Amino acid sequence: MKWKLYICCLALFGLSSQGFAQNAQDIIDGLKKDLKANPETKKVASIYSDLTWYYSKISIDSALHYGGKALSESKKLNDSTLMAQVYSDIGAVYFIKGDFVNSKLNYLSAYKIRKLRNDSRGLAKINNNLANIYEKSNQYKAAMASFIEALSYFESIKDEKNIGIIKGNIGLIHLKLKNYPKALRYIKEVVAYQEKNNFTEDLCVSCLNLGNVYLNLNDTINALKCYDKSVKACTAVGNKKGISSGFNNIASIKSEQKKSKDALALYEKSKQAREELNSDLDKNNFDLNLATNYLANNKFKEAKAVLLRTRKFYEQTQHNEKLQKNYKCLIKVCSHLNQPDSVDFYIEKLAVLNEQLLVNKADKQTAELETKYQTEKKERLIQKSKAEIATRELEIKRKETQFLILGLISLALLIIVYLVYRQQKLKNKQQEQEFELKSAIAKIETQNKLQEQRLAISRDLHDNIGSQLTFIISSIDNIKYAFDIQNAKLDSKLNGISNFAKSTIIELRDTIWAMNKSEITFEDLQARIHNFMEKAQEAKEDIRFDFMVDATLKSKTFSSVQGMNLYRTIQEAINNSIKYAQPKNVTVSIEPDANVIVITITDDGKGFDRELVMMGNGIHNMQKRIQDIGGDFDLVSKPNEGTKITISLT
Repeated sequence: MKWKLYICCLALFGLSSQGFAQNAQDIIDGLKKDLKANPETKKVASIYSDLTWYYSKISIDSALHYGGKALSESKKLNDSTLMAQVYSDIGAVYFIKGDFVNSKLNYLSAYKIRKLRNDSRGLAKINNNLANIYEKSNQYKAAMASFIEALSYFESIKDEKNIGIIKGNIGLIHLKLKNYPKALRYIKEVVAYQEKNNFTEDLCVSCLNLGNVYLNLNDTINALKCYDKSVKACTAVGNKKGISSGFNNIASIKSEQKKSKDALALYEKSKQAREELNSDLDKNNFDLNLATNYLANNKFKEAKAVLLRTRKFYEQTQHNEKLQKNYKCLIKVCSHLNQPDSVDFYIEKLAVLNEQLLVNKADKQTAELETKYQTEKKERLIQKSKAEIATRELEIKRKETQFLILGLISLALLIIVYLVYRQQKLKNKQQEQEFELKSAIAKIETQNKLQEQRLAISRDLHDNIGSQLTFIISSIDNIKYAFDIQNAKLDSKLNGISNFAKSTIIELRDTIWAMNKSEITFEDLQARIHNFMEKAQEAKEDIRFDFMVDATLKSKTFSSVQGMNLYRTIQEAINNSIKYAQPKNVTVSIEPDANVIVITITDDGKGFDRELVMMGNGIHNMQKRIQDIGGDFDLVSKPNEGTKITISLT
């Protein structure tokens, strides 16, 4: 028989240095006596911390109450070691309560403190506890990684007790992943070690988990033995959560064996321990098992009331595995109560949940649901023994079958529609990607062709026009060398032609430099302007030149046209300063200003009055170049105060 029970599993925590040889309540009573003796402040904080830990086994509310007091006192003392321990204890309390969000936040607070203190042992324990949270949240990969990290540390220091705790938790992950042989091997090894060393508190949890493994292997005899050991160990140390879970699991087996009276009696014992503990998660897990027992005994109204209550909790806390079981039970209950709208509602809720968790296994789940229904239908028919209600029962079964089949068909259609939609969406996405790829390739090919054309043109300019200009310069120099030219006007004319050809070569090289680059950065521009400034410095030694680019802008890129226009504008501004302003300093700076890049060219020369001076082509050309690349150009000058040109680029 395949056991389909809700089984309560417990995780082992890294324990404090204090043992659990005596009952938790006895220890609590002793600690409270210590408080009445008016100890020193540090001792009070430590007692509050211990009360938090021991109350976590028997009363969640009391544990959180003393946890708050312990945290407040440790903060007053500024004792980081105690503060980290308190955060860790509060994290354990919230974990037992089923509030994994607050549990994780407190563990991380403890982790930060222990990280600062280089507390390797403390960090390993927190890794183990965080892994338990990941395991409960079905993040098995993250859980296993944290367990392995903690296990590695404890193995390095040969701490056998904590090695056993973590191996038990790893076995619990294998249990959740349905790798029962591995789970059995890990947990049996841990139980043997704990029995040998009489670790009663640890056996409380380990025997419960070992029983769960045996139950999943359909070995109910060994499962019951392990649960019985767990209950005895938990009772010995006053672990209310373990007691509740142990009785709950035994009751589940009795319920599956149709021993309803025994099951209800055990559920009542589980309920009593759970109510004393006040754990929201345990309370709802217990109620879910109780609803399952009601359903098995045809108490459909009672089952529905309990299921609706637990459904709200599982939806809020996102315990999806338990929520799946809840929805399945509600489908059966509503079907029996002849509530087809509710059946459809919960079938749809279950379909959405299954799609979120196991889309790739939807067909298999549908088949299992149908098989489960057929099996239960046969069992219900076998149980019918009263002939006087046979006709009515058959009619009810017929309607139930219709509703369930309709629900299954609807679910199958939803799955098919989703798969078709998903396939079409993937196809459309693939087509979009292919189109984008083709467009990108075409763009790259176009850019490559344009680059090749630019390179060809630049080579022609360099090889043809450059060589011709060089020939002109060489020819003029040869004429001047070969002939003794006495005519000053002719000599001046030849010098003018030679200088013009040389400046043309320089501008030609600048143009070729821009054409050979698809993009130009401010760093490229800085290097080019520096070259120009160095040559200007040679001609004007009394002028100091500075060029500054903000480090954040050096990698800013422009097209070759934009870069060339900026270069020519800056070059023209510097030339104008040299020719007309008679400055001592010429400065070029490029800086960011909000979302704008600001380029300023300033000199401390003689300046001029814009109202009295006719603007030449140079300034108009600079304005036009900046406008062409979408920038703003501004020139401010006053007599004897110098000139400032500002270029703003968005």
